[in-house]
Amino acid sequence: MFAESNMDRFEFQLAMLQKGAEELEKKIANFTTILMQLKTVAITIWVALIGWVFTSKIDALVPLGYVIIFGFWFLEATYWKVQFYYIQRANAVTQFLNNESALDESFNTRSIPEGLVHPLGSLKTIKMPSLWRAICAPSIYIFYTSLFVVNSIVWLITLKTAL
Repeated sequence: MFAESNMDRFEFQLAMLQKGAEELEKKIANFTTILMQLKTVAITIWVALIGWVFTSKIDALVPLGYVIIFGFWFLEATYWKVQFYYIQRANAVTQFLNNESALDESFNTRSIPEGLVHPLGSLKTIKMPSLWRAICAPSIYIFYTSLFVVNSIVWLITLKTAL
């Protein structure tokens, strides 16, 4: 009787592990979409601002570009932190599933390691990355630094033409 209920628990854990892995994939894909949308919105708003500057000849509005850049840079870094956490969780599941001895042990003991079953739980070894790490992530840093440089060039051009 005990072995049967233990087997049911293990089967439940296996099902939850599978469901958790599927949820992780969905969450990572959703965050990828959100990150691309943030970049699109940031560039759209920035281009609209610069277009407004050139059509209205109000050069003093160019520094607002920095507000747009830094605001979206921070926002995207915040979302990236959460996505990176989920990527780490998916990596932990993948490492477990690819570790033959851990998998054999799990099937022999009919138990999944604590914290691995569902993505909403937490593994003690996985921590949310720092905001600084997110800000400096190449997928974020390169885009916003480039936008910052272009905004600075536009500002210098508008200052030169104003003199």
